[in-house]
Amino acid sequence: MAYPEALTAALGGVTVHQLRRWRSGPTPLLAPETSATRPILYSFRDLIAIRTVAKLRTDFSLQKIRRALANLQDLTDVEHLAHHRLIGDGRDTIVWATEGEQVDILRRPGQRLLVTMQDVLGEFEGWTGATIVPLQRPKAGIEIDPDVLQGFPVIEHTRIPYDTVSGLVADGLGVADIRYFYPSVNEAGVTGAVEFDRYVRTYNRRDAHKRTA
Repeated sequence: MAYPEALTAALGGVTVHQLRRWRSGPTPLLAPETSATRPILYSFRDLIAIRTVAKLRTDFSLQKIRRALANLQDLTDVEHLAHHRLIGDGRDTIVWATEGEQVDILRRPGQRLLVTMQDVLGEFEGWTGATIVPLQRPKAGIEIDPDVLQGFPVIEHTRIPYDTVSGLVADGLGVADIRYFYPSVNEAGVTGAVEFDRYVRTYNRRDAHKRTA
């Protein structure tokens, strides 16, 4: 399964407007590999790359991030940004973390550094002030695993998409009703699906409000 724009923005820590800007122009920063035409669809690898840039954006300007990625292309073949672990070393430089070493790709491109890795997959506060949920377990009862439905959010320990369950709740079904159709879904999964659906909707409403205010 692929990620539509709204879900990508909510999990990626960016806005739908930013996603549109990042995939446009002669040199897109992050173009979706699944579908660049309507409907726009992002892959799990795209999502990891977007969270990486969002995490870096809390400390660095987009111009510096673009420069760092250009330097990274000079240092190695960049198949997909998701293959590369990039972290910020304070507000000084951006580090490309490879197996066993860390390399400066902003201030002194190519210079090896010794730094502590920060986890892009964890919860972090975006530069807009919004708290971005952890990627692997965005809400209790919900999990994201690239090996399950290509990383689409599902009820924990199942292959049931979260929006299937939240949609049933929106239609008026209770936990017992949902478990009749999906016995593997427990109450925590139902609650998590509703809370995660609310997070995605609230996140994108917040984005829309900011752009119209």
